[in-house]
Amino acid sequence: MPIITLTSDYGPERYYAGILRGALIAAVPGVDVVDLSHDVRKFNSVDAALILRSSVAHFPKGTIHIVAVQSEATTERPHRIVRIEEQYFIGADTGVFHLIFGKSPDAVFDVSSMMADFDYPTFPERAIFVPAAAHLARGGIPELLGRPASLSVPKSILQPAFENRVLTGHVINIDGFGNCITDIERKHFREVGPEREFVIVMRSSRSDIRKISHNYSDVHIGEPVALFNHLGFLEIAINHGAPGTANGGATGLLGIKIDDVLRIEFSD
Repeated sequence: MPIITLTSDYGPERYYAGILRGALIAAVPGVDVVDLSHDVRKFNSVDAALILRSSVAHFPKGTIHIVAVQSEATTERPHRIVRIEEQYFIGADTGVFHLIFGKSPDAVFDVSSMMADFDYPTFPERAIFVPAAAHLARGGIPELLGRPASLSVPKSILQPAFENRVLTGHVINIDGFGNCITDIERKHFREVGPEREFVIVMRSSRSDIRKISHNYSDVHIGEPVALFNHLGFLEIAINHGAPGTANGGATGLLGIKIDDVLRIEFSD
């Protein structure tokens, strides 16, 4: 029996997730429903994509992922079933599917005209996504739900840039520990700065970082640290730091926020 995951921006309103879970179990008795996260930033597909990108490699082939973020279907954001690397993703075409793997999907199906189970126009996750996921979980093929289609043109998003010895990136996520994840990947760093000295510029020069660590504990407790996380993204953190603790988190102590620019200055 395939696994079905749920990713949403429901936040405290998690009874919506409970409705989806109950409907899935009723439609496919014995199905395993996994909550990836319901703390996606409101209406933020980049945040949802980062969570899925972090998770999908740990699920078996045939897993079905419901993406409940910006779920209302529009002309610009039609409902889609997407197959990538033998896993299925169901949601609105907000750009999230491009961002999960950073490559084109293996197949796309339009389910915008699919017959809804219930007349819930403001709750397409229950009306459309649940029956679509249940159909796939029972061994059904997506061709029976919608015609082959393509994804919309990916929306432009901020990208790291290198100019005049400065690598510029952006903070794309802040986790529950206050760690700041950027869009600078290990490959970017290797391309522009092999064997070169550098400084990661913070708001205060006392907090500037001049090395990439392998672990948080490579620095003293309470000190800022830069490392590449399990996805290969540069992360700025505080060793043993988290909001509400004695050391705080990088977002609070270093004054870093979502979409902030991060500068890395390299030597000649």
